[in-house]
Amino acid sequence: MTASQSEIITENDYGVAPIRVTRPRSLSDPNDLIEQNCLVDPGNHGPDHFKTKMSKWRFSIRELLVPFTDTQSAYLMRWQTRFRNPGTDILFAYTALLGSHTFYVLCLPLPAWVGFFETTRDMVYIFGYSIYLSGYLKDFLCLPRPKSPPMHRITLSSYTAKEYGAPSSHTANAIGVTLYFLFVIWFQISNDQTLTQKIVYSSIALIYAFILSMGRLYCGMHGVLDLVIGVLVGVLCFAVRMALKSYFRLFNSGKYWWYPILSIGWGLSLLLFHVRPIDECPCFDDSVAFVGVICGIECCDWFIKYFGLTMVYSFTSASARVLLARLLIGFPLLVIWKYIVGKPLCYWFVLKVLRMRDDRGERLSRLSKELRKRESQSECLLFCGVSTIDIVARFFIYGGIPMAVMLLSPAPIGWIGEKLGIQPINN
Repeated sequence: MTASQSEIITENDYGVAPIRVTRPRSLSDPNDLIEQNCLVDPGNHGPDHFKTKMSKWRFSIRELLVPFTDTQSAYLMRWQTRFRNPGTDILFAYTALLGSHTFYVLCLPLPAWVGFFETTRDMVYIFGYSIYLSGYLKDFLCLPRPKSPPMHRITLSSYTAKEYGAPSSHTANAIGVTLYFLFVIWFQISNDQTLTQKIVYSSIALIYAFILSMGRLYCGMHGVLDLVIGVLVGVLCFAVRMALKSYFRLFNSGKYWWYPILSIGWGLSLLLFHVRPIDECPCFDDSVAFVGVICGIECCDWFIKYFGLTMVYSFTSASARVLLARLLIGFPLLVIWKYIVGKPLCYWFVLKVLRMRDDRGERLSRLSKELRKRESQSECLLFCGVSTIDIVARFFIYGGIPMAVMLLSPAPIGWIGEKLGIQPINN
C-alpha cells in the first residue's frame, strides 16, 4: 500500500476496525494504527506465556499489576474517541518527538555550546537514568500497552508501538526535566528575573510535561499505570541527581587515572547484565545509547581535567553571532560522528583492537528461526537476545557524542572565531 492509498475497513464490536491501518507520514496525517491481533504487541499473552519464563517473584509482581492494564483499554478508547480530531492528532503525534531519541541527541549539547555546560550534564544524567530505569522496568515487568483494538495508536513510527507499556519513558523524562527546570527557575537563576518571568518560564515547563504525558494517553501508547510509574521514575532520577550534584561538583575526577575505567566498566555492566524481556522489545536500544552518553561525558570530563584543559568549559554566554557560529560548527561535527564516522570506527575498534568475537550471526540465526516458527501466527516474537558486540559498539558510538561536543568542537570553534574576529577561545 502506498502512502496515498487507504483501506476500506469495517467496524467490530468496539466500534473500530480489526485491521492495521497505515496512513501516510505527513504533517497533516500521522500514522493511525490498529492491530489485526493484540498478540502482535508484546505483553498481551496470557499468564502461561510468562510464568514458565520468569522467576516466581518477578511473575508475581507482574500478575499484581496486570489487572490495572487489562481494564483500561475500553475507558481510554472512549476518552480518545471523545476528544479526537485532526488537530490534536497532529499536536500529540508531533510533540511526542520532544521525547524522541533524535531530539535528545541534537538538543542536549545546546546548553554546553551557549555557556551552560552544567545544565547539559544535569540533563544527561536525568534523561539517561530515566531512560535506563524505565527501560529496565519495561523489560522486567513485561506489561502491555493499552490494547489495539480497541485503541487507535497515533504515531509517526510503528517502531515505538512494539515496546512494552509501563512505565512511560516519555513521562519519566518529561517529569524529570520539568522538575529540574522548575528548580533552576526558582532557586538558581539570578534575581534579575521578575516574578512574572519566573511564572512564564514555569508555565512553559509544566505545559511541556502535560502535553508530553497526556499525549501518550491520547495516542493510545500508554495507560494510566504507565504514566504513574513514569512519574515516579522521573521524580526519583531528578531527586538522586540533585542530592549527588554537589558531591560530584567537588569531586576532581582528573586526579584519578582509574576513573574512566570505572565509568566504562559501570556502564557496560548496566547493559550486559540488563534484565531479559520475554518478548522482542526495542527499548533496550535507547538504554544503550544513553548509558553510552553518560559514560562519554564522564570520560571527557576526566580527560579535560587530567590534562589541565578548558575546552568546552571556556564557553560563556555571548552574542547571537557568536552562538550561531558555535552551532554551525558544532552540529556538523555531531552529525558527522553520529551518522558517518562513529559506526565504522567503533565496530573496527571492538573487532580489530579489542578482538571481541562477532556474535551478530548467532542473534540473526535465532531471530530467523523464531520468524519461521511464527510466520503463520499473528503474534510477537520471543526475545532472541542481543549480540554483545552490538551492545559494546553502540555504547562507544554514543559515548563519542560527548567527545564531539566537549573535545572536538572547541578547537574549530575557537579557530573560526579568531579568524572572524568573533571570540578567541583558549583551549
